[in-house]
Amino acid sequence: MIQTGMNHLQMIRRKERQRSLNFLYVLASINEKGDFTKALGMTDYAKERQWGTFGTIDQFNFAVNIFDDGNVLSIVCDAGAHGTHVAGITAANEESRSGVAPGAQVISFKIGDTRLGSMETGTSLTRALIEAVKRGCDVINLSYGEGCVLPNRGRFVKLAEDLVWKHNVLFVSSAGNNGPAISTVGAPGGTSSAILGVAAYVSPEMMKADYSMMTEGERHMGTMFTWSSVGPTADGENGVNITAPGGAITCVPNWTMQKSQLMNGTSMSSPHAAGCVALLLSACKAEGISISPSRVYRAIENTAKQLDGLSTLQQGWGMIQVDKAWEYLVARKDCSAEDVHFDVSVGNARGVYLRQPDESSVRQTFAVTVDPCFRKDDVAAETQRRRVEFEMEFDLKVSEPWVKAPDYFMLMHNGRTFKIEVDPTELPPGVHTAKVLASNDGVLMFSVPITVVRPCNNKMEQTLIDLGKLEFEPAEVKRFFLNVPPGATWMDVKVRDCRDPLNDTDSSARLVVLHTLQLLPHAAYRDEEVQKYFNLLPSKSTMTSIRVHSGFTCEVDVARYWSAVGTTGVEVQVEFRGFRAIPDSVNLTSGSGGECIRVFSDLKDDSIAPSAKLTKWRTPLRPKAEGIITPLGDRDVFPSTEKRIYQLLLTYEFAQEEAGSFTPRAPTLQGVLYESAYESQLMLIFDDDKKYLGVADAWPSEIKGPKGNVTIRLQVRHDDPGMLEKLKDMGIWIERKLEKDISLSVYSSRESMLAERNPLKRRILKKGTSAPVFFAEPPVSKIPSGCKPGDVLMGTAYYGSADSTLPGDGKRPGGFIVSYSVGPKPASKKSDEETPEGPDERTVDEKVSEAVRDFRVEQLSKLTAAEKKDGKFEELFKSFEEIYPDHLPLLLARLQFIDTEEKRSEVAPRVVEAADVVIGKISEDELALHFGKNHDNEDPASCKARKEMEKKKDILVEALARKARAFGDIESPADSTDFETTLKELKKWIDIDEDNKFAILVLQRERRAKRLGAALKLLNSLIKNNGEDTKGGICPMTKANLLMKRAQILEDLGYTELVEHDKKWRVISAPKDYALF
Repeated sequence: MIQTGMNHLQMIRRKERQRSLNFLYVLASINEKGDFTKALGMTDYAKERQWGTFGTIDQFNFAVNIFDDGNVLSIVCDAGAHGTHVAGITAANEESRSGVAPGAQVISFKIGDTRLGSMETGTSLTRALIEAVKRGCDVINLSYGEGCVLPNRGRFVKLAEDLVWKHNVLFVSSAGNNGPAISTVGAPGGTSSAILGVAAYVSPEMMKADYSMMTEGERHMGTMFTWSSVGPTADGENGVNITAPGGAITCVPNWTMQKSQLMNGTSMSSPHAAGCVALLLSACKAEGISISPSRVYRAIENTAKQLDGLSTLQQGWGMIQVDKAWEYLVARKDCSAEDVHFDVSVGNARGVYLRQPDESSVRQTFAVTVDPCFRKDDVAAETQRRRVEFEMEFDLKVSEPWVKAPDYFMLMHNGRTFKIEVDPTELPPGVHTAKVLASNDGVLMFSVPITVVRPCNNKMEQTLIDLGKLEFEPAEVKRFFLNVPPGATWMDVKVRDCRDPLNDTDSSARLVVLHTLQLLPHAAYRDEEVQKYFNLLPSKSTMTSIRVHSGFTCEVDVARYWSAVGTTGVEVQVEFRGFRAIPDSVNLTSGSGGECIRVFSDLKDDSIAPSAKLTKWRTPLRPKAEGIITPLGDRDVFPSTEKRIYQLLLTYEFAQEEAGSFTPRAPTLQGVLYESAYESQLMLIFDDDKKYLGVADAWPSEIKGPKGNVTIRLQVRHDDPGMLEKLKDMGIWIERKLEKDISLSVYSSRESMLAERNPLKRRILKKGTSAPVFFAEPPVSKIPSGCKPGDVLMGTAYYGSADSTLPGDGKRPGGFIVSYSVGPKPASKKSDEETPEGPDERTVDEKVSEAVRDFRVEQLSKLTAAEKKDGKFEELFKSFEEIYPDHLPLLLARLQFIDTEEKRSEVAPRVVEAADVVIGKISEDELALHFGKNHDNEDPASCKARKEMEKKKDILVEALARKARAFGDIESPADSTDFETTLKELKKWIDIDEDNKFAILVLQRERRAKRLGAALKLLNSLIKNNGEDTKGGICPMTKANLLMKRAQILEDLGYTELVEHDKKWRVISAPKDYALF
């Protein structure tokens, strides 16, 4: 029985006689008592389309899927309203409010992980592709995406290519919502050749009907949403293939308590295009026209409508037109070449993209390789014959005069290469696009995209750039590409509204967008972009400080937001600033004393004010054992190849000294998703009771953890076990915020640093000069007590500083990295209270004899559970007892062995008996006499005697405590004479209320005295620390133990609702096993 809140589910089997299939069913009862008399039998949604609702108040619907022959039950429900809205755009069937293809059958593959706030995972994406093939899907829509490091690369891209080119499934996806800067298309929609990437358009009709815009007095033409991502990809491909409407009012789930909702994004334009594709496929099937991704993609792109006022980087080939695409498919239905996909590459890229200053300032020649690709893995005789006989002639034309290409090109199977020449030297500043168009019989078959960025005419050494007064048409984007001077590390961008507040009658705010971006090798666009939205009032200005890297073209876009109304004019000024540091990161190590950084001022006379803080603490972890590689189940098998996916499972453990937040980091795997070499990686984090604490994926966030042990289970997946073998000993890091930041001292010389005098506060650097800056190692007293050798403290260094009289940050946003490698702790100082030790006067025989005795006692505690069960403990104890009948540690070991949690009523009398043996060997009067007077701290003999007496006292206390607990388990509350008597004896030596190692006795005492409130209060405090305070005591209690005891107290108090609540949450708070990935 699986219980989730108000939902009670029970697994049964039922034979579906009509279909002669064995279906697994679930009994679903939507009531709090789990009454199954009126339960609904449910099976996999795909089999019988069954669904239920968790409650009339929530209106939250669910379905189920059953896996692994009934061992895994998946209760499927929404992570948000996004998916329902997307499906409605494609295929809602509601008369006048229908979607684009209302007859289409929709299959929902949930890829948004609820634990991650609906973020997609590699596992869910891969399983969705597998199911798409199994279910015979014709077209996939993916309204998801992320920025990527490398376009058209990675495990997911290879699987998507198989889906499209091998299984003939058309794939449509959102291009991204990260515009208006160029090269902001996301993966996979905007970066993968096998997928049709769709940008988001808003028409004048949408502005009026969907957005209720008032456009009187202004001519608002159709345009792209300002945030719609723009091509090209980092390797020069289009990025955006087509455009479709990017907003809609359509259906949302019932739990939103409304019928429909307005949403916008390329998440909405993509399903619009997918619906159009569904219409074309439906018509092709009806008319018997051959269907292939190449044929349909080409029909859509060749017939798309170019929209006025928008570049090809924004709209791709243009607005999708179903009627024109259908006409194309009909006209070309007998042309077999339409089923050929042409793979175009320019070296390791898919186009020509000249963005950096050194690339766009010279004429260059490029080799273009074209490979004709037939259906992947199709080696049928007819297909092989077509490959052999394939020859195709192309007319090559260029769209712009600054590109040259041959007039003709003859292509055979196995591919060929031709050269093109690109001469951007005479192009004006801005972004320029061109294409080499390859046609056969007047029909475009493939193209070579070319993008050139020419920076503004600012000289490399120019630091202040005035972009002038900018007047905007509705939704207009103005792009500027700037050379970043050597030595610049940030820029201040000032934007000022040009209206005069005294003379302008319109004082409403204007929504202006500032978007800056630098594209660095092997970095996602998101890593070096800043996007700001400003509501500017007349004459008001704003200053934004933005990190930059010299040597890379910086795009600065200023845009009037697509829905902004009223004339918009702004003045924009950019000033480059910064200090260059060598090395550019501060790496301190224990014992180094500090590190010297040489700081240069390359741009102007400027004031430096170095500072640094350590703010984070990273601890390295290795797996507690070598990782285990195992094959996964049937839903992780690729249907066409029967190739199975494997998982590597790694387990890490660490201790939290106090409750707090931490971030698990796996640098080897994190930071990438679609472009990852591995199918997926996921971390699940648990406490000592196996309670789920949180999850970490490609971009981990903070997780709150309790005090005590924390377990991290990391799953990595791939169909090649050899790839997983490489990670079997992979290390990870645990990152925490320091409770208090550690400021580093800064000096102008090594001598000052070592003497700790004359710290460097501020100094002027002349242009072209440099100065040494010494960052001192942090003092040992400031290092967190829990730090161990190998830990690393991380933080940030700055060389500039804010000036209250000037706008802007005055320093590089994000600063420079500072790290400190923690070394061994210094030897502890000898305490004044440390007891002196006299000479060991024992003979060699006595030393050997006592060492053997202690070793034997120690081995008793190391016996396994099986050995103890077989009587080995009692056997050894009897033999040892004959030799050492009065040795207290031996007698205590037997007491501890007997005092178990199983069968307490049988065990308790034996515990009392064993405790009395221990107690009888100790003279309490002798102990009291010894501790009743002070001893000589400087006399070795006196100190030795005190240690011996303290050991005896500890043994006595433990024996009395175990005896008291045993009496508490034997006696009824009405007759607790022995319990109370023993407790009084114990209180002579310790205060059990002050030490939670004896919490079990306090709980027994309070329950017997019917002080249930006091017992409940103690339990609540112990639960907060997961029972950690009881460890090392006579009865260590886990969180599960404490929850059960609290439930008993609540039941005695008559709080039945709280008892039921505790019982339900106990399943989550202390489950029997770890949650599944």
